[in-house]
Amino acid sequence: MELRLSYATLFWLLCCIATTARAQVVRSNDTDRLALLEIKVKMIDPLGTLGSWNSSIHFCQWNGVTCGQRHWRVTILDLQSGELSGTISPHVGNLSFLRVLNLQNNSFHSAIPPEVGRLSRLQVLRLSNNSLSGPVPASVTHCSNLVSMILAQNMLEGKVPSNLGSLSKLRQLDLRGNNFTGAIPLSVGNLSSLEYLMFSRNNFSGTVPDKLGNLRNIKQLALGENYFVGAVPSTIFNITSMELLDLGISQLEGSLPWDMGITLPNLNYLSVGSNQFTGSIPKSISNMSSLSVFIMAANNFNGDVPSFRGLSEVTWFHIGGNNLGDGQANDLNFLCSLTNSINLRIVDISQNHFAGSIPGCIGNLSGLSMLSLSDNVLSGSLPSVIKNLINLEYLSLWGNNISGIIPPEIGGLINMKQLHLGFCKFTGQIPHTLGNLTMMTHLSLRENNLLGTIPSSFGKCQSLILLDLGDNKLSGAIPPEIMSLSSLSIYADFSLNNLTGELPVEIGNLKNLGELDLYGNKFSGEIPASLGSCISMEYLYMQDNMFTGPIPSTLSSLKGLQALNFSNNKLSGKIPQFLEDLSLTSLGLAFNDFEGTVPMQGVFANTSGTSVVGNDKLCGGLPELRLPKCKTVRPTTSRVRNVIIFTVSGILGTVLVLLLVYFLWQRKGRKMSDSGSSINGHLKVSYQSLLRATDGFSSANLIGTGSFGSVFRGVLDSNQMTVAVKVLNLAHCGASKSFMAECEALRNIRHRNLVKVITACSGFDYKGNDFKALIYEFMVNGSLDEWLHPQIGTDGEREDAPRKLSLLQRVNIATDVACAFDYLHHQSETPVVHCDLKPSNILLDDEMNGHVGDFGLVRFLPEATQEFLSNQTSSIGVRGSLGYIAPGNYLALADHL
Repeated sequence: MELRLSYATLFWLLCCIATTARAQVVRSNDTDRLALLEIKVKMIDPLGTLGSWNSSIHFCQWNGVTCGQRHWRVTILDLQSGELSGTISPHVGNLSFLRVLNLQNNSFHSAIPPEVGRLSRLQVLRLSNNSLSGPVPASVTHCSNLVSMILAQNMLEGKVPSNLGSLSKLRQLDLRGNNFTGAIPLSVGNLSSLEYLMFSRNNFSGTVPDKLGNLRNIKQLALGENYFVGAVPSTIFNITSMELLDLGISQLEGSLPWDMGITLPNLNYLSVGSNQFTGSIPKSISNMSSLSVFIMAANNFNGDVPSFRGLSEVTWFHIGGNNLGDGQANDLNFLCSLTNSINLRIVDISQNHFAGSIPGCIGNLSGLSMLSLSDNVLSGSLPSVIKNLINLEYLSLWGNNISGIIPPEIGGLINMKQLHLGFCKFTGQIPHTLGNLTMMTHLSLRENNLLGTIPSSFGKCQSLILLDLGDNKLSGAIPPEIMSLSSLSIYADFSLNNLTGELPVEIGNLKNLGELDLYGNKFSGEIPASLGSCISMEYLYMQDNMFTGPIPSTLSSLKGLQALNFSNNKLSGKIPQFLEDLSLTSLGLAFNDFEGTVPMQGVFANTSGTSVVGNDKLCGGLPELRLPKCKTVRPTTSRVRNVIIFTVSGILGTVLVLLLVYFLWQRKGRKMSDSGSSINGHLKVSYQSLLRATDGFSSANLIGTGSFGSVFRGVLDSNQMTVAVKVLNLAHCGASKSFMAECEALRNIRHRNLVKVITACSGFDYKGNDFKALIYEFMVNGSLDEWLHPQIGTDGEREDAPRKLSLLQRVNIATDVACAFDYLHHQSETPVVHCDLKPSNILLDDEMNGHVGDFGLVRFLPEATQEFLSNQTSSIGVRGSLGYIAPGNYLALADHL
């Protein structure tokens, strides 16, 4: 009986344990489910990546969620590349079994929640390529099982946690492309398992810790683009496992160890460019048989360059911008040692002191796509073996003493895109075979001793955007085929030659050309009227020739012209009145045969920018020109009477018209605000001027990007004004409509708290594609979003500390925004709805005044439709940025819920 009782008791206990365990699993599962739902609440999901996150299926089957087989707890949360935004919820810390958290390649913002530190089982943390800000939470060091921590390409800042070295299992640590400051923590040297340490493109300072030499398993060490001081610890050059070493652009100094090629035998990437290294290039580098990228540019290395015969795998060889070379005839012999490198694509040895001639062995580098030997003291001729470089796309010999003829064989390099042979001593004729380079975009032969005529075969170079033949001894006429190259856009320079004849009428085909220089030749005949079709022209130099006849009236179409020089010709007739209306800052009309009155407006009001000397038949103008007064014909009595009658009649008629207009205006009752500034009356700019103003729309000038385009910082040539240039991405659906909407809005509205538009540009780029841009007043303090969520500036300037707004500044900015919207809604002639108010669209000037910008989604509301639209809940009224609804729309919708 007792035995039966014992079995029954045991069975009962087992059932209780099983029931309790099952209940515990259910409660744990519910914890994970609730945590995931809280995580979803904080995310914005335009693509429906989280569409499966609902009660219809078990959460372990939700997209991006993986559970363990044993406890059915979440072990992996992988939502990478889902175009998600929003913030990372603190509830992620409740996923206590989580081993992998991968949210990279999204648009999450704000800080990394410190609750991540509760994930004691976490092994992989990948949050790269987002917009996360703030510091790395110190609690992350509690994740003692972390093997990989990838936080690259965010806006993180502050100092790296000093006890990061406690993560003893860490193999990957990637903090590239953030805004971290301070010194690299010494404890990083304790991460003995570390294989990848990527700290480049931050604001780290101080010295490179000697303790990094303790990382004996390191394979990739990237410290470039920081603000270090001093030399690189020698211990780093003793890590034999290293495959990548990036120390570029970091203000480092000292010399490189002579034996680094022996101690780093596995290196395949070496970059020490743009530092302050001195001494010679170590000969032992030739032992790095796996080296693929070799960059030592922009330092102070000197002496001769050693042989690199052992670099059989190198693809990129860049030692430009140093003091290399001994001025000896054999300075370039090291190039012959690179013939073993069958994968070599780029060789740049420019801006050094190399002398001697180009060795014939260069013809064996048949895989080259780029060869730059510019700015040295090379002499001799260009060897004909250059024809063997059939893959060459870029060749620059600019600024040497190379002489002889340009080898005709160069015309066989059919992949050539840029050929720079200027500032040398080439002689003979320009080979007509250059016309076979149909992919060429840049051709510069400036300042040589070239003779003969310009080859008409250049007309086949349909991709040419820059042609510079200036300062040679060329003769004959410009072939009409060249004047038919509509691709020419940057400039065409024929100056300082002996060219003759009339300008071809085909010059009118150069509709995209920004600069034409014909200075110092022997051109004759009249200026062709077709020149007025070159509507993108900004700089036109035709001085020191023998042009005759009047200035064509068609030049009035060149609205963007900034500099015009006709001096020292034989032009005649009157100075056209339309020159007053152009955007000219410089005008040369000296030493011609002009007659009549000199205008006094526009560029003529600036005597320092205008020259009319040497025209004996001119009169009038500003007193500073010291021209004789123009003679006036004394009218007869009857003529005086007629003039008086017509004048009085005109005045009376004008008064009557004005009274009628005033009466109609009063009846219509329009509210006249400080708006109504037409863009048509603003400064004229062209694609070429914006190209120069922004350094070719370089990433260094990129301020930000939006739904329909990108905004660049630029400086206009005409007045040296710093502006913001919004370039529309016309491939994006709705971009053109946004451009027109913004032009219409900015044409009709103006207020001190609205971003001031300077002008607009609508035309074509150098490829003939449509180009549209808006030019705004530059706001030096950026957007309100940058102050609320501090980040590294997109213009490349590094910020030493977060920027903060005082309470008074916040109130003032809010008041400015309210004033702007009161004007838009109630004071403008037609009520305007902005539809996209957010911190990134509120810009701050130098006095921290708020200005509302981005009118790409603006809507005009006629008075008759205001009441109707205010009562609608249709989605047509809900516009703006992703995840944003204007408060008015939200309240209107709420009334119907």
